[in-house]
Amino acid sequence: DDWYGTMALLGLDSLFAQTLFWTYVSLWVSCHLLIFQSRQPNSPAFNATSVVLLTEALKLLIALTLVLWNEGGFASLVRAVQGNRMLLVKYALPALLYCVYNNLVYVNLEVFDPGTYNVLLQLRIVLTGLLYQLLFSKQLNRHQWRAIILISVGCVVKESAKLSHGTDVMQADLRSWALLLAQMLCSVFAGVYNEMLLKGTGSGAVPVSTNLQNAYMYLNSVLWNGLFLLQQGKLNEALAPQNLSTVFTPSILAIMAIMSSVGMVTGFFLKHLDSVLKSIASAIEVVATTALSWACFGTPLDAQTLAAASLVGFGIALYARTPDRLPRNAALRDEEAALLKRDARYATQSEEV
Repeated sequence: DDWYGTMALLGLDSLFAQTLFWTYVSLWVSCHLLIFQSRQPNSPAFNATSVVLLTEALKLLIALTLVLWNEGGFASLVRAVQGNRMLLVKYALPALLYCVYNNLVYVNLEVFDPGTYNVLLQLRIVLTGLLYQLLFSKQLNRHQWRAIILISVGCVVKESAKLSHGTDVMQADLRSWALLLAQMLCSVFAGVYNEMLLKGTGSGAVPVSTNLQNAYMYLNSVLWNGLFLLQQGKLNEALAPQNLSTVFTPSILAIMAIMSSVGMVTGFFLKHLDSVLKSIASAIEVVATTALSWACFGTPLDAQTLAAASLVGFGIALYARTPDRLPRNAALRDEEAALLKRDARYATQSEEV
């Protein structure tokens, strides 16, 4: 009863919502740890661009398989695409942003350990709040401003030892900080736009399921990744047999499987839950990744790290705590039920075709 009450306070008042929430958290924590382990000196070398390209192709394959398996077969797929061509085009923007984001995950985890990386990445909550206030005239409430201060302080606490080494170190690491900022901006813009598309009604009369929208996303993502590699002259390198062969190791295959699963789960998370709960999930990721990084890799877990993770985690939870958030209100429950019914209706209509 206590567990269910706690989950209900977070708005997770159904088994479906709880499973979705904790699956999302577990997949991301596992992914961060595996990528960090794969970049250690004693780990087998691999081509990161090959992994990213193959992972996006795997996501597309999984999404299409789910559409064909659950939603009426190939004829239904063609009918849905023909009825929503513009929606396919709209997914080009978030796919581009996620393409950049996914490539920067590997780059930034070469510089930052998983705990530091996850703490710093939570600054995207600050960027989200400021972006909404500037672009949509949405004023932040008192709790949210306090949360922004807590998150900022937590990030400074985590990195204070590095910052105290002097300006020479900061200048040398300027590129790394810029890449981390770019990754955060990609996450903020892509997440907001993707949630809008997932909760929209589509551009045509034919209902659009979450699986099909995931397929739209990853078709665009594969194309963007291929174009990026082609423009950089690295497409042949990414597809070279010697680079592809390095992917087929247990750790890299596990990363690809988890990243593909994260892609599927994120679509359902944004559609059936919301970005506020996604922020709370990020707070839990910070604490879990920091603790498991210490347990698995011996990453220092001193009082400074614990304080930073606690400040960031509490800050994100406070940011998410709006007056009508806890417990979940009836309107939000009705919206989730309507979305679930819409997916079910689409599957039924597809089977009748």
